[in-house]
Amino acid sequence: MVTTDCELVNKEQLAADDWLLTLVAPQIAAVAQAGQFVHVRVPRTHDPLLRRPISIMLAEKSHGQLQLLIRAAGRGTRILTATAVGGKLELLGPLGTPFPMPEREGDVLLVAGGIGVAPLIMLADVLRSYKPWRQAGDLPPSVRGLLGAADEDALLCWTEFAGRCDEFYVTTEDGSAGEQGLITDLLAEQLESGRAQALYTCGPLAMMATVAEMCAQAALPCYCSFEQRMGCGVGACLSCVVQAAGGGHLRVCKDGPVFAANRLDWEAILSDRR
Repeated sequence: MVTTDCELVNKEQLAADDWLLTLVAPQIAAVAQAGQFVHVRVPRTHDPLLRRPISIMLAEKSHGQLQLLIRAAGRGTRILTATAVGGKLELLGPLGTPFPMPEREGDVLLVAGGIGVAPLIMLADVLRSYKPWRQAGDLPPSVRGLLGAADEDALLCWTEFAGRCDEFYVTTEDGSAGEQGLITDLLAEQLESGRAQALYTCGPLAMMATVAEMCAQAALPCYCSFEQRMGCGVGACLSCVVQAAGGGHLRVCKDGPVFAANRLDWEAILSDRR
């Protein structure tokens, strides 16, 4: 984990409030793992005081660059996305627990909702070149990507995601792209095949809760990447806790942001967000 000022070398507006930022961050890019995040702020200012946690979408080790997908949902993230190319952002990271790799050979499902696609893009890269299986002479897992959104305009970075998957499926609620419906409708069909041996998901909380329940019914290992407001990002302030199955709490910044779905009390988490 390091704190470093990073130059913004490219920014692309993908939708009204969604931006893809590319930063030069060689120290972080060299060690970042899929599922981890960085804590970001504009350097040399304390307004706003708190950093913003952003999932790492891609870490290009050879170029020392990071790609971050940011939704300008509040004052802090609007300030980050307003940074001009050539300007600097201060990054603390990489933070959090990465996605665990599958324990056995077989298909892997990646289920993304909206901006939740970001950490799954890097995971798809990792899975396609998973070295232990290659060294054993086994084939890397077949990666099936599922991406859902409200409409076509909300399908963020879908080409980057699709290009890293062996199979790729899209749903939109209004039917403007892919199949009309919810991504969980399509997931039900995928689970019926029985080919998957693990599932990874990131997106709206209600979507992930439904995915977790479907996986529990199918006895399929499920790992969820959480997005949560947080203060310190290193486990000290306890501002980002979520309810754990069986009682107690888990810190999204330190124990997560990736959790095995069966570690969480989904009913309590959903109730707390209402």
